[in-house]
Parts: sequence; structure tokens; C-alpha cells
Amino acid sequence: MSVEIRSLLHNEGETRAFGHHLGTLLRRGDWVALIGTLGSGKTTLVQGIVDGVHPGRRGRSPTYVMVEVYGEGPRIVHADLYRMARPAEIETLGLTDLAEGDAVVLVEWADRALEHLPEDRLELDLRYVPEGGREIRIRPRGPRWEDVAREGHLDRDHWSHALYPRD
Repeated sequence: MSVEIRSLLHNEGETRAFGHHLGTLLRRGDWVALIGTLGSGKTTLVQGIVDGVHPGRRGRSPTYVMVEVYGEGPRIVHADLYRMARPAEIETLGLTDLAEGDAVVLVEWADRALEHLPEDRLELDLRYVPEGGREIRIRPRGPRWEDVAREGHLDRDHWSHALYPRD
């Protein structure tokens, strides 16, 4: 199944709401590849995911340290490849080691090293749209994510009811 789901995220609240919903779907061993230009909402989406996995916990951009780890059961490993000069540098981050056990791995700027990520992953591509907001293109890769998509769990109907009221 090669499917792409597209949805419009009108504001920061909708971006967080989708992230929060996705966080409730994640399980140990999952990888999420976030793609998009600077300021497209990748970190906001990660903040929603972190809150969905560990309610009340706030994620932050690991741009300068490149990797942050949040919580346990599951641990969230959050990598930001923005400052990575070459795709092979991903090996020096130790993501594969950090991912072992109970981790969920979120990779911002994943397009800089897609060939180094597992085949079974969820790709989220965020883009600005002329009419305002952002479009998210959701690409399930591998049987786990294809099943999640086929069951409709990534469709807007499953998360739009939980919009963050403050945004």
C-alpha cells in the first residue's frame, strides 16, 4: 500500500492536536520522520506528540544538542538533523542504540538522512500553503503504519475534535 494522506493544519493548535493524537498511537519501536522547511511546524508537532505520550511533558527543539530524550515507558528520542553536514553523521548520534528497548524515535529534518532510517516508519511532510496554515502529507511506510492508515487512525476525523483551545 503506497498511500499519502493530506490534511490542512490551519494553526498551531491544530498542529499540536494532530501531534497529540499521533502520540496516543505510538508504541515502542516506532520511528517518525518529520520533513519540512524551517518554521514549518515540525517542533510544534513534536510538542503535541510528546504531550500525547507523556501528558504534561513539554518537548523542545534539540537543534543545538541534536538529540533529546524524554520520559520512560516509552522513552521518546527526539533528534534534529538540521545541523548535520552529511547523512552519514547520523551514525554518530547513536539513534539506533537509543532506539533499542522501549523507545519511540522522532527525527526532524529526516530528509537529510532517510536512507539511514528504518523502512518501517511514518513520514510527515509539512509545507506552507498560500491560503494560510500548513499542509501535512502523511506517508505510512511499512506494514505497521499502513495498517494504522488503512484503519483511518491518521484521518482528520480522528483528531480534529481534540483541538487545543488556546491557539
